[in-house]
Amino acid sequence: MLDHRSFWIANIIGLLAIYAGGAYMAFNGQPTHWLALLTAIILVAHLIEIPLAFSKLKARSPQPLRVAVLTFVLGLLWWVPASRGMFAVR
Repeated sequence: MLDHRSFWIANIIGLLAIYAGGAYMAFNGQPTHWLALLTAIILVAHLIEIPLAFSKLKARSPQPLRVAVLTFVLGLLWWVPASRGMFAVR
């Protein structure tokens, strides 16, 4: 299951749906709604993951901006499969 690209893409789509719901709540006057707060927590956790992603992807000579942005947005849903060669790091 973890070796299938479709598994990771399905999870990424789910994460983007959470982001869409959180943004909708935040921009429609409900920034303390649980979904908006969950979105903020996820983004902070992804920010903390950036150094870990760099260390795990070091052997693949990653492009720094790509690693930072995609890790911030997608977190381990991007860098784990990227470290296995499923997603490009350059």
